[in-house]
Amino acid sequence: MTSKKTCLLIAPLSFYSYSEYIKDELTRVGYKVTISNDEYPANTIGKIMGKLKIPLLLWITKSRLVNDFLKGKKYDLAIIIKGRGISSSLIKEIKKVCPIVIGYTYDSLKYHPAPKNWLKDLNAFFTFDYRDAENNNLEIVELFSSLPDTIGDKMQNYEISGIARNHSKRLQFIDFVISALPNSEKLIYIYEQNVATFFHNFLRNPLLYFKYWKFIHFKPLSYKKYVDILNNSNFVIDFAHPDQSGITIRCYEAQSCGAKIITNNPFVFRDKHFNSKNTILLKEKSEIPTMVKRYHEIKNFSPEKYNRSINDFVNDLLKKGKVEK
Repeated sequence: MTSKKTCLLIAPLSFYSYSEYIKDELTRVGYKVTISNDEYPANTIGKIMGKLKIPLLLWITKSRLVNDFLKGKKYDLAIIIKGRGISSSLIKEIKKVCPIVIGYTYDSLKYHPAPKNWLKDLNAFFTFDYRDAENNNLEIVELFSSLPDTIGDKMQNYEISGIARNHSKRLQFIDFVISALPNSEKLIYIYEQNVATFFHNFLRNPLLYFKYWKFIHFKPLSYKKYVDILNNSNFVIDFAHPDQSGITIRCYEAQSCGAKIITNNPFVFRDKHFNSKNTILLKEKSEIPTMVKRYHEIKNFSPEKYNRSINDFVNDLLKKGKVEK
């Protein structure tokens, strides 16, 4: 009996359950997967150190990975997702026990610059961000829909849904859309991570906070409820961070359940599955009249569903990374 190939998956463990989805798919295609966080300590302190770029994080992460995941081990493949706690010296240690190391980031290099220090040390590195791909000669691997294959019939209880973790100008963008289409059935859910982010965002937009007070929550929606809302929405609001140009998971999730999209991201049309029948672009406030016109033109159109699955994502990583399955 042939033993399974082994893979070390280094990925953020707290970013929803996406690391588990990737692990499950790698397992399905024949790998025995060991999973590690991409930065240590794997808690709030580690996240703060990562955001503040405190060098101690790199030392702690390297020590933890070497001692717990590399010493005495051998892997056929290592995949690094995001990798905020990774360093060039750690890559060297990984390469001692693994012949192929590939990386991927779902953040832009401006917003998350850590991979700049080590991406050239890898066998291959991919991004979802179009500007980064063009500026750094990187290849694109699109994100995926995490929605299950079977999500039930579409009831369309909501004309528009806006579900978002609050940052940058997301609340303002949601307000542009909702205020321009006031008579539609809508579901708004604004998630604040903690008290610190709440006060920061409140001070930036106090009037909007009072306007949307009852829609602001400190607890994220359950995954089941999130899927149900997306599946029962005619339009889904998507806001790409100004420092990012990649197509968000939200867009692929909307397509997999047949919802149309209102987004600020012009790069979404780089993927042929997004077009004038299922996507409305709203880059700035002056374009609201055009957005309203486009909304009425396609509101009764039922777009074809397209499901870019975790299977597609992992296959692209392995194929473009020239990894034999």
